[in-house]
Amino acid sequence: MKPILFILLAALIAGPGDGKKKGRQGNTLYAQEQYEEAAASYREGIISVQDGGPGAVHSGLLNNLGAALYRSGDAEGAGIAFASAASMAIGTENLVRASYNAGNAAYQTQQLEQSLEHYRRALLNDPSNQDAKFNYEFVKRQLEEQQEQDQENQDNQDQQDQENQDNQDQQDQDGEQSDQNDQQQDQQQQNSQDQENQQEQDQQQQQQEREDPTQLSEEEAQRILQALENEEQQLLRQVQKMKSRPRRVEKDW
Repeated sequence: MKPILFILLAALIAGPGDGKKKGRQGNTLYAQEQYEEAAASYREGIISVQDGGPGAVHSGLLNNLGAALYRSGDAEGAGIAFASAASMAIGTENLVRASYNAGNAAYQTQQLEQSLEHYRRALLNDPSNQDAKFNYEFVKRQLEEQQEQDQENQDNQDQQDQENQDNQDQQDQDGEQSDQNDQQQDQQQQNSQDQENQQEQDQQQQQQEREDPTQLSEEEAQRILQALENEEQQLLRQVQKMKSRPRRVEKDW
């Protein structure tokens, strides 16, 4: 990354008195690396010229305020100051300088897409600016790498999510199969218990029938009934063979 560009504000010689004075004080403090004090001086100068609207002095003070904030570690505040300097700039040179510096501040806060936009604006107004070209390509390459990494992370996350879902589906299927097996086992146990109960009932009934001689089984009753029918048929045949009806037995009284 190429560094930010500072302006000595020579244009302040023709500017408003307070703005010129505060600008020079800020430049002196900036050269002494007293960046916070320089930033305070630039702010006072900005206040003194802000009613005048856009102009080289106003834009220059904002640009130098951004430089002081950047050096003091406030890259976010520097970015705001540089962007304001670009909007207040009169002339291509001031616009390119402020846009370039805004790109540096945005990069410092890892706002890569915004950084590219600032460098692009600088190049559109000065295609021959080598520093802007270098930084533009530098940030563009980092942004592409970041996007590739983000996509790779997303693909890995999607794959992990799919594996987790597959595992969950398999667990659900295993759970359903286990429930079915439990139900089948319970049904088999119930059927076995029913069979045992039926066998026990049959055994009890058979035992009762053996213990009660007057209690006939269905087979025995059927056999006796068949025997009686056979005897009745035999008796009927004998009666039919008789030539006369049997005599009545007289009573003997």
